[in-house]
Formats: sequence, structure tokens, C-alpha cells
Amino acid sequence: MSAPHRYTRVSRAAGFPRLTHDRSSKAGGRRVHLAAAGLVALALALPLTAFAQAGGDVRAQVAKVGQAWEKAYNAGDAVGVAALYTPDAELMVPGAEPGSDPKAVQKLIAGDIALGSKLTLKTEDVVSFGDYALETGSWVANSPDGKHLDHGPYLTLYQKTAGGWKILRDMWNSSMPPSK
Repeated sequence: MSAPHRYTRVSRAAGFPRLTHDRSSKAGGRRVHLAAAGLVALALALPLTAFAQAGGDVRAQVAKVGQAWEKAYNAGDAVGVAALYTPDAELMVPGAEPGSDPKAVQKLIAGDIALGSKLTLKTEDVVSFGDYALETGSWVANSPDGKHLDHGPYLTLYQKTAGGWKILRDMWNSSMPPSK
């Protein structure tokens, strides 16, 4: 059985220590293992912190914006939907170039509303980090008589503003194969 490894600094290149093996000390090896264990614990704790931040309050606030989006969309209110976006938002929808100002966002939403479908949104996950929150979910489009038209995933990035949570980036895709 070999002795535990001890690392000693040999030189500093670009601000980082260069380490080599020195098998003469058990204490040095323990320090390295404790440091490594600490780094692993920190790496595991960071996602939990982000997950905890996304709990209740942020998730509920993001859900309210999503419900307002769905309600305004289904009412044919493109202006109301566009009001949920930040002034520098970007909207990326299938079959169109991205819209990157309030008028372009409103125009894209109005074009989608004109297709005549009613949407149902389902939030699957919300992760927050500071003044931002990322929502993933799925959507279903049905005709007014209830016929399934399309479905797929969406990804929405929210930014916390003085007026509450607003949509900064929004995109969705269809999961259905293209029609021939």
C-alpha cells in the first residue's frame, strides 16, 4: 500500500499553482482530500440554491405571467400579450424571423392569433438565478371546436423588472412533423 499523496507548489504559471506529488506526508494528503471534498460539496450545493430560489414565490409569479399570456392570447389580445415582454425582448417562433422590439413581438403574436387556435400552456420547471428565471414547459393548440392542431415545448426567460417579472426571451417549437 502506498502512502497518501502530498502536493506541493512548484511554480505559478498564469496565476495558477502547479502541483507535483510528494508522498512523504499524510497530513498534506488529507488537506488535499478535504479541499477536494469541499469543492464537490460546493458544486452540489449551487444547483440546490438555484432550485430553492425557484421555489414558491418566483414560480408562482412566473406562473401568473404565463396565465396572463394564455388568457390574453386566447382572447385575441396581441397588445395584452406583448405588454408582458420587456422592451428589449426577443421572440422566436416557428416559421418566422425573430422579433426583437415591442412592435415586432406584437406583430408575431397577432399573426399567431390569426391562425385561430386556442392555446393551453403547462409549466414543467422554473429555475431562478438572481433577477432571471427560466421556465420550460409544453403547449397544445386546439381549434375552437376542440380538434388538436399542434403541440410542442417552449422555453421562456424572464427578467425581474420594477414592474414585476417580464419575458425577456421566448421561443417555442412544434413537436409535430411538417405537413407535406
